[in-house]
Amino acid sequence: MMEHPKTELRQDPVSGEWVLLSTVRARRPNQFARSKKEKSPPRAACPFEDPQKSGNGSPLLWFVHPQKRKKGDVVVLRDWFLQVIRNKYPALSHHYKTCPTLIRDGVGAYMQGVGFHEVVVTSPHSRSIAHMSVEEVELIIRAYQERIHDLSAEKCLEYVLVFHNHGREAGASIYHPHSQLIALPIVPADVHVSIQGSRRYYHRKRRCVHCDIIRWERRKKERVLYKNKSFILLAPHVSKAAFEMRIYPLKHQSRFESIATKDRPLLADVLIAALRSIYRGLNDIAYNYFIHTTPFGRGHFDHYHWHLEILPKTATFGGVELGTGLEIVTVSPEDAAQYLRRFVSK
Repeated sequence: MMEHPKTELRQDPVSGEWVLLSTVRARRPNQFARSKKEKSPPRAACPFEDPQKSGNGSPLLWFVHPQKRKKGDVVVLRDWFLQVIRNKYPALSHHYKTCPTLIRDGVGAYMQGVGFHEVVVTSPHSRSIAHMSVEEVELIIRAYQERIHDLSAEKCLEYVLVFHNHGREAGASIYHPHSQLIALPIVPADVHVSIQGSRRYYHRKRRCVHCDIIRWERRKKERVLYKNKSFILLAPHVSKAAFEMRIYPLKHQSRFESIATKDRPLLADVLIAALRSIYRGLNDIAYNYFIHTTPFGRGHFDHYHWHLEILPKTATFGGVELGTGLEIVTVSPEDAAQYLRRFVSK
């Protein structure tokens, strides 16, 4: 394995942003592990144990458990394994065919905060994705896809972000495992920067930057944690946090919602492997994951390559990060991959 310097500035080939890799003050990888796991609160107080009883309304989408579906029995809503519900406390006003208007005000601009905010809930109260079966996680991925497809029909929406917060430190105010979708009338800045960087690289080299990253990582091998025939899990060369991981489809694909049915179990397999390594290697530390895919509507996005980013909560931002936007990472991606790799398949 190549020796890397203890301090090194690395530039992201897509966004152009820099990160500072500084392992001088680094702890050993296992010292980032959570000291003790979060305790499960009582089921009786959980609003997601029975979403309808808790006043969440009828689900937008629901699935029974895969094993029950195989039996062919008649099913009713109380048999649910997964359901998608409207967020009772949405970040946006629910959007119903009303397009917001951009209003200029001096040097500023604003528009009405309309859109959709939904929650994807699975029924087991204490069983996170790291402990689910491939069949179960496939249903979560299918739910993401179907809701993106449905929301893409809304003419005023520009983008849907799918994200999952695990642990209180990652912003999960409810312990019960759940993901969220937020549909926006704008393209968020981080996504816009990623897409513009991908476009610039394509115009310069006539190739997808993420495809080149995948080829490079497969050749070097030191940052690859796991792969199957359709997806790869790696610690990115320019990690924004210690133990960051990303999942990419091996074949070029711009839109997450276009994943073929036959590939969903393979994505589920890689996602479980990634989250299992956090659970075992970092003692179930809090993390966020989110999906970066292409916006709806206008423009050509064939140059873009969707991916899923996983960011464990290993540090708190201080003056350097807040004052410069330069994130300091104290465990190299190479060391992170070497450490977490041993927990992926156990």
